[in-house]
Amino acid sequence: MSIFSDKDPEILFREGLQYLEAKDMAAALDRFEAVLQGDAYFSEAWGCRALVLAYFQRYEEAIASCDRALDLDPNLPNGWLNQGKIWFEWGKFKEALESFERAIKQHPASWEAWASKGNALVTLKRYLEAIPCYDRALEFNPNDYKSYANRGMAQASAGRFRAAIRSYDKALEIAPQAAELFYNRGCAYMSWKNYGEALADFDRAVALEPDRVAAWINRGTVLSQLERQEEALTSYQQAILLDPQETHAWNNQGLVLRKLGRIDAAIAAYDRALQCDPNNYEAWDNRGYALTKLGKFKDAQASFDRALAIVPDHANAIYNQGYCYSLQGKTTLAVDCIARSLQLNPEKYAELVKEDPDLANLHKNKRFQALLKKYS
Repeated sequence: MSIFSDKDPEILFREGLQYLEAKDMAAALDRFEAVLQGDAYFSEAWGCRALVLAYFQRYEEAIASCDRALDLDPNLPNGWLNQGKIWFEWGKFKEALESFERAIKQHPASWEAWASKGNALVTLKRYLEAIPCYDRALEFNPNDYKSYANRGMAQASAGRFRAAIRSYDKALEIAPQAAELFYNRGCAYMSWKNYGEALADFDRAVALEPDRVAAWINRGTVLSQLERQEEALTSYQQAILLDPQETHAWNNQGLVLRKLGRIDAAIAAYDRALQCDPNNYEAWDNRGYALTKLGKFKDAQASFDRALAIVPDHANAIYNQGYCYSLQGKTTLAVDCIARSLQLNPEKYAELVKEDPDLANLHKNKRFQALLKKYS
């Protein structure tokens, strides 16, 4: 017999809510389950039990508890919204989207339901559909800076950088000390190739939150784009100091070291990146290119092979592999690689292939000339 069996379910439910608010989840779960032993038709208890089970990552049980609550009361306040949040937390984004749509149908003026639907659509990479969801959320709650920020993220992901910047500006009017907002706006500026503005935002982000590793990495990236390589190197070193296992910081440090002509040090940085993550295909590619620069063609080809084993259609590795073949006089293989990279990403490589000094010894090859003509 439960120690709670002689208590009124309503009293137990209120106790459960108090424990839930106090984040004492084990005690809350005990109360809600005791409620349901006394009254199996207590829909709100089923709903609250679901929230606690989700906290313990018992998602399947949590969804079953939500389903029971909604079977008993399809109009349970926040029932569909909470179910959507549990699906989302579980990584079931399509199911989450369906629940959020049911929540909106139930409460069309729920800003949280609209914002949550937007989040689900962003996660599903349906960015253009997400934007109007955030618009609706902001109609009902114009002070929700997270909806402005998430709308900015959706806009940037859809390539609407100017609109994204405006969204982040609005978010920063509401939350001017939020490091994440400066970081995200900096990312939008960086994608827009506005490196000066991006640098200013990353500076603000690390000033507000000095241990934000990603901001130090992106700060290094824009400094490198601005040809301030020594400062970029310092930024990557700061990221590594904060997180020695950050593979992208090591990889990017290698890129800067190569630009500074320190090829051996660059290879050592790529090696560290690969110790952190052996599946970092970009580091394998960059390592191969650096080894090619040193004339270590066999080792370079092995690195390119590793990159392409991970991502077979990685155009940059195929392009660099072509460069490596060209230096060895393996013209047919070199042109095959260049043709493949052009096929995979004509926008990037059509211009590069015309001007790249690394491919100068291919310009007399008729197949290569035909490629230049085809993609001109």
